[in-house]
Amino acid sequence: MDVLLVFQIINTLFFGVFGLVIGSFLNVCIYRIPEGRTIVKGHSMCMSCGHELGAPDLVPLFSWLFLKGKCRYCGSPISSRYAKIELLTGLVFAGLAWQRRDSFYLPAASVPDIIRFMTLIILLALTAIVIVSMMIQKDHKSGMFRLSASVFALLPIRVILCFFDLPTLLPVLQSASKSFLLSAVIVFLLIIITPFDLRSPRVFFGDIFTGKSFRDYFAPSGKTIRTSDLLFIAVATIIGFPASVPCLFAYAAVRTIRNQDIFLAYLGIVIAAAALAGVVIFPGTIL
Repeated sequence: MDVLLVFQIINTLFFGVFGLVIGSFLNVCIYRIPEGRTIVKGHSMCMSCGHELGAPDLVPLFSWLFLKGKCRYCGSPISSRYAKIELLTGLVFAGLAWQRRDSFYLPAASVPDIIRFMTLIILLALTAIVIVSMMIQKDHKSGMFRLSASVFALLPIRVILCFFDLPTLLPVLQSASKSFLLSAVIVFLLIIITPFDLRSPRVFFGDIFTGKSFRDYFAPSGKTIRTSDLLFIAVATIIGFPASVPCLFAYAAVRTIRNQDIFLAYLGIVIAAAALAGVVIFPGTIL
């Protein structure tokens, strides 16, 4: 077997295991961030008996499997969701790493090679943030603006990398700008035309000219949809064009469906799934 192929397989497996570990940390983030608790201090404990969990209880995925989904101390069932998030993170990390296996760092790598590797790291960071965001929205039917801000914060890091490989700077900025403008226009139109109901043309245009559509959108009750829209714009911007195309179409389609309350909790999942599809099918200039 080719030495380079073996190197790539080993690194892919490493990223998969790394993803399991990150998935375990994401479970902590999903649970603690909405409560305003720190994610860097404190010990994990059983939700039923309150017993502090030790290292053998916290091995990502495998502890849940070996303990048959039960607490070692009180025997209470442990939700399979924790293991599923760890497995999901591990599989996505491994899949993205394998797709970008030519980016793995090698000794004496050139500057463009190192930048490609760092771009992979940024993509994995984006994956982690989006998983946390989509699960928080699923649990609480509302996202968090700070998570969208974290996604936007990845773009300056990517742009800084471009200064070490200047020919990539303009394409990255163009790709991000195009996705940002398209997603922002979509959100603007969605504010006007949704919720999709049978309004008469007079009422429809009256709501636009009087500003009622925008007042309703920015009302306190609209926080959930605003957090979703901001996450959509942030994710579309950072993955760039044309990778953002599936996300643009999928999000616009779901947001125009009537009875939005049914779908609010799942908008983060729609964004995550469509963005992943776009990154896999249409690797963008940015990531």
